Amino acid sequence: MSTPDKVVPFPAAPAVHPSGGALKLTHVPGLHPQAIQSLESSYPGILTAEMRSLLQSSGGLSASELGTIDFTGRWYPHESIDVFRPCLTLAIDDEGRRWIAETSRHQGLPGPVWCVVPEPAVAVWMCDDLGRFLGTLDDTLRRGQLMKWLRGLHQEARTVWACRRALARESYRTCQQDSELRAWLAGLPFDAQVYDLRGQLAMRGWPYGLAGPEGRLHRCGRLPVFAVSATPDACRWRQHMARIAATHEMIYPAVASSRAVRSARIPMAA
Repeated sequence: MSTPDKVVPFPAAPAVHPSGGALKLTHVPGLHPQAIQSLESSYPGILTAEMRSLLQSSGGLSASELGTIDFTGRWYPHESIDVFRPCLTLAIDDEGRRWIAETSRHQGLPGPVWCVVPEPAVAVWMCDDLGRFLGTLDDTLRRGQLMKWLRGLHQEARTVWACRRALARESYRTCQQDSELRAWLAGLPFDAQVYDLRGQLAMRGWPYGLAGPEGRLHRCGRLPVFAVSATPDACRWRQHMARIAATHEMIYPAVASSRAVRSARIPMAA
């Protein structure tokens, strides 16, 4: 075990309850105030008073199946999905699932917490903040139901992917009725699929994988409202349209109108 003044004091492997019973969360030592102060410059997002207090009591913990859970932001690489940043990568498990907590709040613990599932490529909303996530995880471990919980999470991701079209249609209808979201909707690419996760839905996830390798991900501010588009970024789209303009005849509205008039004057064959 590393000493408390280290920035990343983690054990080498998840701990097992000595009695051989149910697995549990095992906290590692907290950080000294000087270590927290030096951490602030590289911390991803806002380091709130509540998060400072948590870091003083624990720099992270270990949990069965999830491995080491990091509170410092130093252990894992930055989140690759930019609409989540700034965020804290809490853990990356053996299945490639990334557990992240957003760090844009000025008060309270980081949140909401998401599980980014790689296959199917769906981001599932877990809970409102890090405290609730840890409480849920601890309760699940004590009851010996972690594997069942993880299977349910993966099933939820598969259901979101299977219902992606229906969820997008319903979300678009909901967002259209919200006057504060209409301007955001109007600025989306024509092929965008919208996912509104603000309500207490049975399935709170969005299929980021619909964008594909060339697509774009969109978000309405920090709201849990997302859009997925297969259209490439604006710069590349302009380049694409410029290539079309250079190799094809462009028919402007006035020209198209005159052609339609001339066509109407040509008598039809008997």
